[in-house]
Amino acid sequence: MKLPLLIYGAGGLGREVHSLVNALDRFETIGFLDDGIKKETLVKGIRVLGGLEVLNSFDLPVNLVLALGNPVSKSLLAKKIDPSRVHYPILKHPSVILQDETTVQIGEGSILCAGSIFTTDIRIGNHVLINLNCTIGHDTSIGNNSSLMPGTNVAGGVAIGESVLVGSGVNIMNRIRVGDNSIVGMGSVVLRDVEPGITVAGVPAKRISK
Repeated sequence: MKLPLLIYGAGGLGREVHSLVNALDRFETIGFLDDGIKKETLVKGIRVLGGLEVLNSFDLPVNLVLALGNPVSKSLLAKKIDPSRVHYPILKHPSVILQDETTVQIGEGSILCAGSIFTTDIRIGNHVLINLNCTIGHDTSIGNNSSLMPGTNVAGGVAIGESVLVGSGVNIMNRIRVGDNSIVGMGSVVLRDVEPGITVAGVPAKRISK
């Protein structure tokens, strides 16, 4: 018997997460939560139950995943949710490869999408999104609430901070530090450390805004 699961976020990523859930034997999506979509709206044939108010009214803890790509929004939402009312399972697509599974640590609520590969001695924080076809090298750490978009390649010894957004097709060189709350633009090649709270883009990646 599959366990019931709620998905917070009924947009594009939420629908993708629902399709990931359908590929698993453990969970079944029973509803979406979204503060910006009308209650009772059907998404992929599943009802939107409401938003944060509804979630915090539940009597028993529920299985919940935060399907928000924006790290700032994800971090703010996580702080508003009563932790006594939720359990955050890890969602890992069957095609994900953990090359040295015993040394890959994955935090609660993290989402590992199809085709991604993790080598060895890796630490993934809570509510981290690793989107389609990413590669994560040895001794890399990724902080809470960060999101890596499809096709990101992270070399060995990289430290990605909390609430970092890494765009699609980014390549990060070995031993790079990417500071908290920073953004790496799509298609960038990161050859130098990224300071906290800034946006970098380009080949090689350069600061474009704060």
